[in-house]
Amino acid sequence: MAEHYFKKVFKGYDPEQVDSFLVELSDRYTQKERALSEELNAAGQEIERLKSRVAELQDEALIAAGEHEKELDEKGREYEQLCARVGESMLNADKIASDIVDRAEKDAEHEAYAIRERAEREAKKLIDETERRCAELIKAAEEFRKRQEEMARSVSDTERSFGDALNKLREGLDFGKGEKNE
Repeated sequence: MAEHYFKKVFKGYDPEQVDSFLVELSDRYTQKERALSEELNAAGQEIERLKSRVAELQDEALIAAGEHEKELDEKGREYEQLCARVGESMLNADKIASDIVDRAEKDAEHEAYAIRERAEREAKKLIDETERRCAELIKAAEEFRKRQEEMARSVSDTERSFGDALNKLREGLDFGKGEKNE
């Protein structure tokens, strides 16, 4: 923060200038605090949105797995109908149906696994990005708090310096009065 100088008036610094400067510091502090609070709120909302998106992706994966299970059930029913009609070719039909079921199961498992992996990768990326953003916001908040503490110390030091200067000035004025009376 740049140094600030006040115009000297009789008996010290101009009180209006000092008060104006303190109000300006307070306003800056309030603006910074408000901006950081808004960023933290936005980050919280983003985290909630990402959690919701992860839940949606998990639901989609479960729905896809259910659809593939239904498809597998349908293939099984087709197998039973084929066996009933074929009768004498039961061994051949059983082999063919078994192959169809195995392939459908493998396809369904593979597709469900691929969907689940994509959903998990996307969720991990979203979570990692959110964690990175949160870490940045936490770091910014810590820097803001440090600046806030520095400003408070600076204001306190300035007030103490003003008090000391005012006391010295008063002592000087009282000393001057004592010499004139003698």
